Amino acid sequence: MATENRKKENLANIPLRWMRVEEAAQYLRVSTDFLNKVRTTKNPNIPFTRIGGRVLYDRHALDNFLESLEGF
Repeated sequence: MATENRKKENLANIPLRWMRVEEAAQYLRVSTDFLNKVRTTKNPNIPFTRIGGRVLYDRHALDNFLESLEGF
């Protein structure tokens, strides 16, 4: 099903590096509730982009965010 959704999004010319909330949560191994809460509180500040009503996370920005946490 995720592949089906991804194909539909690709028709809208969204590069594969952009992920929806559900995909980003899986990538970071956190819950969607956590990502939604973090997005509103900005603590920690995980970068995201809003296009219309859609919230998208850039895989490269998430990788950079994770690398910044390595010292903790």
